[in-house]
Amino acid sequence: MNAEAIQKDTLSLMNTICDIGAATAVLNWDQETYMPHGGSVTRAEQISTLSTLMHKMMTGDNAKKLVDAIQQDANSKQHPLLRLFVDEYQKAVKLPEDLVKRVSKAQALGQDIWKEARSQKDFSKFASILDELLTLKREEAECRGYVENRYDALLDIYEPGATVSHLNPVFDKLRDATSIILKAIEPVKHTVHDKPMQQFFPGDAQMAFSRFIADKMGFDFSRGRMDLTAHPFCTSFTQHDVRLTTRINENDLSSCLYGVIHETGHGLYEQGFPSEYARTFAAEGASIGMHESQSLLWETIITRSEEFWEFALPHFAKQFPEQAKGLSPRDMYHAVNTIQPSLIRVEADEITYNMHIVLRFEIERDLINGVLATKDIPEAWNAKMKEYLGITPPNDAMGCLQDVHWSFGGFGYFPSYTLGKLYAAMEWKKIKEDMPNVMHDIAQGEFSGILSWLRTNIHAYGKTAKPGEIILNATGHPLSEQEFVNYAYAKVASVYGVKPG
Repeated sequence: MNAEAIQKDTLSLMNTICDIGAATAVLNWDQETYMPHGGSVTRAEQISTLSTLMHKMMTGDNAKKLVDAIQQDANSKQHPLLRLFVDEYQKAVKLPEDLVKRVSKAQALGQDIWKEARSQKDFSKFASILDELLTLKREEAECRGYVENRYDALLDIYEPGATVSHLNPVFDKLRDATSIILKAIEPVKHTVHDKPMQQFFPGDAQMAFSRFIADKMGFDFSRGRMDLTAHPFCTSFTQHDVRLTTRINENDLSSCLYGVIHETGHGLYEQGFPSEYARTFAAEGASIGMHESQSLLWETIITRSEEFWEFALPHFAKQFPEQAKGLSPRDMYHAVNTIQPSLIRVEADEITYNMHIVLRFEIERDLINGVLATKDIPEAWNAKMKEYLGITPPNDAMGCLQDVHWSFGGFGYFPSYTLGKLYAAMEWKKIKEDMPNVMHDIAQGEFSGILSWLRTNIHAYGKTAKPGEIILNATGHPLSEQEFVNYAYAKVASVYGVKPG
């Protein structure tokens, strides 16, 4: 085969596989938003069928022939899409078809069982399917292979190159920094509160205000939509069909507003991939950590600034006139940056949030390595919450059942949230260097410059480059926790008037 034929045939196969993947994503999105509860068993079979079909196509004779041809042609080996196809093929052939089928079916069933267990605040109702998923994921890890730690094989799915030995010291430093911050603010923590966000906010008005902010950030609603779900997420079927979801607590605006901002960050990334990557493996984030950096940059850095609330408060007042009485941008800045250990990860402040991730990382690591038994998760969870954050969940729904990730087999996913914070802090430092007037722009509600920077330096790569390469190219530095620690110390000094350390 010549280079032109190789490229044409490979793209054709990728298009077909991606189309099936998009159809699977539609079924998953529907399951999390509108599907009646009674459809869960049949939906699991449907998703399993499509997942198995994709795996067959990705590992079949035609795919092998194309991979061999790519590797034998010097020009094809340098083509980013073809190189990515080879990488994905080599990962896929490690997994037996039967395992893929069993995993996808258990994941689809697990999500509905988790919902039921969470609603009843009873971990025991979820334990059996979780134990099955853990067994399957251990089997998958063995198939994928690892050098030091079985959990490394699962980490690599979400953050290529990440290992337990790499994460342990990073998390240790973040744990120490968090402890320093909490000690520093202890004498003055009463001076900052989140009461402006803890009022009654009608659900419809919350959705309207949140949608307004998403639109101002640059999300294109002609190529996307927003719906309600039990656990907020973003998914896309192409760059031209991106779905945001959120949830509402009428006594806490933060849950909906910052949930929407977070998912909008993901959505902007999904909408920002180059058009030529449509229906290919490149129309994805470089890693979950890089994806999280896009949401966390907006959620925890940009829209929690005082400048953001200089812009947003007048619009907030139009939507919530009674709740806005007497409030200043500084009041809102304090309200959305209150540091207070909390039970729920997605509602945690940006400083103590990392402790939620460390907790989950340690539990997952021990579960996958057989050190911790499934039945002992609630006890281990509560003990770590008490140790790291000084609080104990009153029930399983507010403890070990709060996240959807384990129900879809997402072991290895959680560390990417903290890695996203590290990427985001590095990106923000570079944005401020490249855009000296960025804080003035934010105060004017002008976000197009930030989005343009992200489009050029992050989104343009899609999945054609590794996250380490992207962050190095964008900032000139390899991944480090230091910029986040510097950012966190500066934020604490600004909000609480104390200098940590």
